[in-house]
Amino acid sequence: MFSLKIYKRDPNKKADHYRKENKIPGVIYGPQISSLSIYADKNEFEKIYEKYESGLIEIIFDSQNLRGIIQEVQFHPITDEIIHFDIFVPSLTEKIETRVPLKFVGVAPGIKSGGVLSINLEEVEVECLAEDIPPYFEVDLSRLVNIGDSIYIKDLKVSPQVKLLIPPETPIVSLIKESQTIEEETKSQ
Repeated sequence: MFSLKIYKRDPNKKADHYRKENKIPGVIYGPQISSLSIYADKNEFEKIYEKYESGLIEIIFDSQNLRGIIQEVQFHPITDEIIHFDIFVPSLTEKIETRVPLKFVGVAPGIKSGGVLSINLEEVEVECLAEDIPPYFEVDLSRLVNIGDSIYIKDLKVSPQVKLLIPPETPIVSLIKESQTIEEETKSQ
């Protein structure tokens, strides 16, 4: 589990003050804690965020150890640097709804016969206890052998503690003919 130290922001200092000091301003909130303006060391936050996919991280704040979820990260529109983050501290006894990314692994054999991947989803909405949030769901592309093959929500390996909030027949990824992608692009223009 990742571990992030956060600090309370001085209400008399603007967010840009922290950014100039190589820190990232943020907010922490949850059902059992009041919303609070915070900051984290920029380098430390970026190292964690680079590897973070979903689920709980340990938050070290004052003398407390909390468990939170990185909810939202804002980037500068030009430099693409992280300029703000939100951390949600959920109840560990109540189920929450959140999104879990899909991790595509393997190679679709059908690509050799002219197929093209059409990815419909990159994340899935789930409901579970915060402790049960998986970092990602793996989607094995090697199952896509023939054009027309698809992998559906029902094909995901999901623990019994996690409830998927998307219909089981929803396609995640399909192998289509290359000409279909050209037609789809032409229709959307």
